[in-house]
Amino acid sequence: MKNAKGLLLYFIAPITILRSIYINFVPLVPQEAYYWKYAKNLALSYFDHPPMTAYIIAFFTWIGGDSVFFIRLGSIVLSTGLLLLLYSITKRLFDNHKWAFLTVIAINCTVIFSIGATVITPDVPLLFFWAAIVYSLVRLQESNQKKWWYLAACSLGLGLLSKYTAILIVPGIFIYLFFSKSQRKWLKSVHPYLGVIIAFLIFSPVIIWNYQHDWASFLFQSSNRFSKMIEFRPEFFFQLIGSQLGMLTPYVFFLVFVGWIQIGRLSFKEKNEKYSLLFWIAFPVYFVFVLSSFRSLVKMNWLAPAYITSIIASVVWINSIQSKWAGRFKKWLKPGLILGLIIVLFMHLLPILPMFPLRKGDTWTGWKELSERVIDLKKEMGEDNTFIFGHEYKIPSEITFYTLNHVTTHSGEIIGEKGLQYTFWTNFNELIGKNAIFVTSDAQRYRNIDRLRQYFESVVEDPPLKISHHDRIFRVFYLYRCYDYKGPNP
Repeated sequence: MKNAKGLLLYFIAPITILRSIYINFVPLVPQEAYYWKYAKNLALSYFDHPPMTAYIIAFFTWIGGDSVFFIRLGSIVLSTGLLLLLYSITKRLFDNHKWAFLTVIAINCTVIFSIGATVITPDVPLLFFWAAIVYSLVRLQESNQKKWWYLAACSLGLGLLSKYTAILIVPGIFIYLFFSKSQRKWLKSVHPYLGVIIAFLIFSPVIIWNYQHDWASFLFQSSNRFSKMIEFRPEFFFQLIGSQLGMLTPYVFFLVFVGWIQIGRLSFKEKNEKYSLLFWIAFPVYFVFVLSSFRSLVKMNWLAPAYITSIIASVVWINSIQSKWAGRFKKWLKPGLILGLIIVLFMHLLPILPMFPLRKGDTWTGWKELSERVIDLKKEMGEDNTFIFGHEYKIPSEITFYTLNHVTTHSGEIIGEKGLQYTFWTNFNELIGKNAIFVTSDAQRYRNIDRLRQYFESVVEDPPLKISHHDRIFRVFYLYRCYDYKGPNP
């Protein structure tokens, strides 16, 4: 495909423009509203995530204001950068524009990357910097110049500032070096080890924040999670498989895993260092999260970094290896990707053309209506003497955004539940004696109203707010008027 490089521009440019338009029409989802609250309360780090997402949102909203477009603009920019990195990695490794272009097409036919490119979450910068590390390793393999270790180090540090998962690339790099005849020499040099030190210096704001807050985030992400992994729960493994089947779309799901495994096998059989790089970079992510899935619920986005090199591996496998299975996958490549594209387009339409109720899966419906209702209730109960809260972060974050940041909200910390970062934003002494509006929904309804009453003198349920489209109920919000807050220790 001689003109693949030109086609890349014609492919990426319209997608980027369409995404830039599309993001204006989809309401902010709860995670984005929560990270936007991060950005309004800038810190060295946060309880459940490092600070990169907050910094990105803060930068773009500083330029253009607190609109949905500027909150999400960083995602568009970094996702476009990710596509360019993927193309460059594949082209440099195999000197084949066609394979590089096909890699870019394939990743855009998956839900996890296409939808992920239109929302701002920690995964967006994580994937960009993960790909930047891989790019640095490819350049290192090409040139044997030590400077690429330091670009990789900076990318690792920024990746760690994005999401803790970035640490999993480190064992992958060292295993790759061990098995690589030409690159093994670096294990005897100072550069990879100095690179890790530099990365952790860049990551130091997160370490400082944890030191100042009794290691709260590190404990939450490590020992607290491990403590829940006692029972053997094989159903979680099958949930993980189901979620990845949906997120990658069916054809790409099987292509990625079969292709990655085959490339790994060939890396040993043929002593192919390029294959080895693609295989080992992904291996620690699969190993950790698949193993964890037998005892704990693994979220659908946690495997995403492994797909960066796995998708490249699978494209290379079907196009360069003469085997029965590679031939079968290549035969079904076009219909498989078309099916993936149809699924991706359908998923894009769901938030802007409500077709059927998703209930727990619906994260975008009803926020404006709820915010208007809350403002009216707050006026009735006394604006200066009433605060808003929910039992988790999602509803409070959405209300804050859709009331134009005029309403201060709180989370489960008010009634002794998990408050995540809200716990660090809440001054309980200022709230004692005030009234409150408690909001929950049918997506994740809080039913322990007796516990709620322990923290207030009285609690009165309001009529529920039903969000309907075409005479079908999409979501129900439940609101409670709570009077005279007793504090966190009633």
